Amino acid sequence: MPKPSFKRNTPKKIIGKKILIACEGKQTEPKYFNAIRQDLRLTTVQVLILPHDGTDPLSVVNTVLEARKDKKREKTWFDDQDSAWAVFDGDEHIANNRPNWCQAIQIAKSQKINLAITNPSIEFWYLIHFQDHSAIIARDKARERLKQHIPDYDKARCYYQKELKVRTKDAIKNANKLDELAKQNKLPEYSNPCCSGISKLVEMLLKLGDR
Repeated sequence: MPKPSFKRNTPKKIIGKKILIACEGKQTEPKYFNAIRQDLRLTTVQVLILPHDGTDPLSVVNTVLEARKDKKREKTWFDDQDSAWAVFDGDEHIANNRPNWCQAIQIAKSQKINLAITNPSIEFWYLIHFQDHSAIIARDKARERLKQHIPDYDKARCYYQKELKVRTKDAIKNANKLDELAKQNKLPEYSNPCCSGISKLVEMLLKLGDR
């Protein structure tokens, strides 16, 4: 007669929500969002930072679309709770390849892909953690200003835990001010020369961490 087994069945982790994020950058943005994901320790939320080869806005949007299609084929995607995000910069793409930029935004909106666009670059999002800024600023100037607050700034490094985490709510507040200013001045959507849509994605992640 076989001996009874007293081995416990390990309960399966139930994933209640999925968030897909594709970033234009290969280092700065993925490291930043991975740091937030690890810090929040979300047990019922799956945050996937998607790898991809392209650097233009359209390739970022297409990466998210393909990943979402895969999830739908696996029947693990639910439109009412899951979300997909495309993260990319504005300035150089608007100036150098506006058709690609416009097509990326058009497809994203039609396919209900959320956009987290920072103009001019991710460094501007980092900058408004430390100061309010509403004037037009070039990419190089934003990096220069940021180095006044993070002297050893390097795109390949992650500064979330050491420098940015405690200032995140200030950054979100400053980004919201810029959104309101853009609306008041009737600036084109996503083309505001001084903005950061990353705030919406970060705010959503932080709210999930508060649950």
